[in-house]
Amino acid sequence: MRIAHISDLHFGAHDRLVTEILTQTLIELDPDLVLASGDITQDATVPEFAEAADFFRRLPMPALVIPGNHDLPGLDLRRFVQPWKRYRDHIARDLEPELHADLVDIKGINSARMILPALNWAYGSISARQRQDIASFFAASTTPWRVLTLHHPPLNPSEFPLDVTVFNSEKLLKTLGEQKVDIVLSGHQHHAYVETRVMNGHTTLFVCASTAMSIRVRKQPQGFNLLDFSDKSVRIELRQLSGERFLPYSAVTHTKV
Repeated sequence: MRIAHISDLHFGAHDRLVTEILTQTLIELDPDLVLASGDITQDATVPEFAEAADFFRRLPMPALVIPGNHDLPGLDLRRFVQPWKRYRDHIARDLEPELHADLVDIKGINSARMILPALNWAYGSISARQRQDIASFFAASTTPWRVLTLHHPPLNPSEFPLDVTVFNSEKLLKTLGEQKVDIVLSGHQHHAYVETRVMNGHTTLFVCASTAMSIRVRKQPQGFNLLDFSDKSVRIELRQLSGERFLPYSAVTHTKV
């Protein structure tokens, strides 16, 4: 099974040429699934969501999409009364989608919040209810691979100076270890990496994607990840925009023991 992991599209603050290049690249690579890990829009406006919806409609393969903090309206009444109406109207009704396939079970979690006990509401959080949902989903899983996706990363890589790990990350990591989750796909940082952690004797890969098409790049250009699964191994290829092509620049292969 092949999954293209894209993130932080930021429609409304995106490069339309890069959008076209990404669309054609995804069509050529022909993944079984496109997984988009949040921040689909920049300001959660109707035109941004409409353009994002058109992008997903143009893809010939199914997409599993979760929201990010930018998909919430700004500081107006709508944020607190109908926070996800525009997202649900244009992108997906389900904020925490699930997928069962022959090789992979995927659980989506919405880590974005209307309000947080912090000055920066862009940070995410995971609730006790969500941790229970994760545990219940994977407790019933019988596939070779268990994959969780959320927008905010549970870990912060050593080379990334800004710590944006999700609130309650230690409790989340405990749940991931107990359920022997294999891969966690996230975004938010606009910085691609693969980190590993052994928990309960099980190796979990934490895979973050760069921004796929936003003009708000940081240390890395736009990019996305490509995951190829077999029964016992997964190859994770990180791709970056170079000229007018998304080219591989790094790859990791992990084999389950």
